[in-house]
Amino acid sequence: MKLSSGRHVMFLAVLLIASVLSTKVSAHPPKEVTLGWNPDGNLTVNVRHGVDDPEKHYIYRITVYVDNKVAATNDFKSQAGNDGLSVVIPIGPQPEGTNITAEAFCVIMGSAVGSLVVP
Repeated sequence: MKLSSGRHVMFLAVLLIASVLSTKVSAHPPKEVTLGWNPDGNLTVNVRHGVDDPEKHYIYRITVYVDNKVAATNDFKSQAGNDGLSVVIPIGPQPEGTNITAEAFCVIMGSAVGSLVVP
């Protein structure tokens, strides 16, 4: 079957669109960020982000805010597993009532936020 020039361009356009859409369907932001506090100043950040290939689709950054000011930023090149990421980030001892927030960013699309108030 020989395609005319116009049909050939249309076929390639449809193929390109289908390829882009299939990539976006598999892309998704992190599902959940949960934080755990240790009074010695270590924050545990658990990010639920299920993926098929943690080398290509992963959490690339976690930014921690203490009372709305950046306290730490950690960058990653992959996820250790297919379910997500768990890291301990030292931010130092914080007084009771301090608001701590962590935002996790997906390398493909989106982010999710978790927070806690220091007890």
